[in-house]
Amino acid sequence: MNKKLNDLRGGGSKEENGIILDFARDFQSKEEMQNFYLDYGFVTLKNFIPSDLIENIVNDLRFIFEPFATDKSNPIDSGILNLDKNDKKLLYDLHMTSTNLSSIKLMSGFFRDIVREINGKDDPVFEISSGLLLGISRDDRLVYNFHQETNYMKNFTNICNIHFPLLRTSKVYNGTISILPRTHKLGTLEYQKSRKSQDSYTDLLPKNMNEIVADFPELHCYLEVGDVIFFHKDLIHKSNYNSSALCRPVGIQRLTQSISGDWVKRPPEEL
Repeated sequence: MNKKLNDLRGGGSKEENGIILDFARDFQSKEEMQNFYLDYGFVTLKNFIPSDLIENIVNDLRFIFEPFATDKSNPIDSGILNLDKNDKKLLYDLHMTSTNLSSIKLMSGFFRDIVREINGKDDPVFEISSGLLLGISRDDRLVYNFHQETNYMKNFTNICNIHFPLLRTSKVYNGTISILPRTHKLGTLEYQKSRKSQDSYTDLLPKNMNEIVADFPELHCYLEVGDVIFFHKDLIHKSNYNSSALCRPVGIQRLTQSISGDWVKRPPEEL
């Protein structure tokens, strides 16, 4: 493993074919978890989410996408892929609608106590946003380059970002999230804005990214269903190209204990 990461605690990280994989961890105490987060800017928790909470979300997604499925035995994947090929506008609309599912909103309350433990304070926890990333198979249109969440959601003193797989394991081949541990210590960075197309995500790439990547090795998060990653608002991270034949949907939450902040969801031109 890269010498800059050889002190990662709790098991978890190993290098395969030049790629550093990071696996979810079991922490022995709240203090151990909090110290890990403060040092590295993230924590991954092993088998943390009860299966019934995941199943509720999956059942709701099945209801949404099954009418468009080409394979009734695999309605979510085939429905998403069919719409991505034939009706991107409808796919976008359904994606936006799905962010309001009560089964996804429910997760904010479930994660509340961990956010309090990570931040070390019992203040109320507020939801900035929640939803899901579709992780569409073999489509680079909806892939984020390196960025900091704080540049999309400005003026919050803290943001805890949360990602968790819904259907299957997130791994390198299907485009799992990758992170640059300890980059949260750089603070909020200036960025360059770009967009591949009008129907793609807006990238806010930190400036001097080549130098940053040279100083902070990249970890690819291996997350099984039930695992979850929490990470700091300034931790540099990205999604990756899904080379598999199936989608990689993940639930996302952005929670804060900051009352003040920009609570308005900004369009690309205002970022």
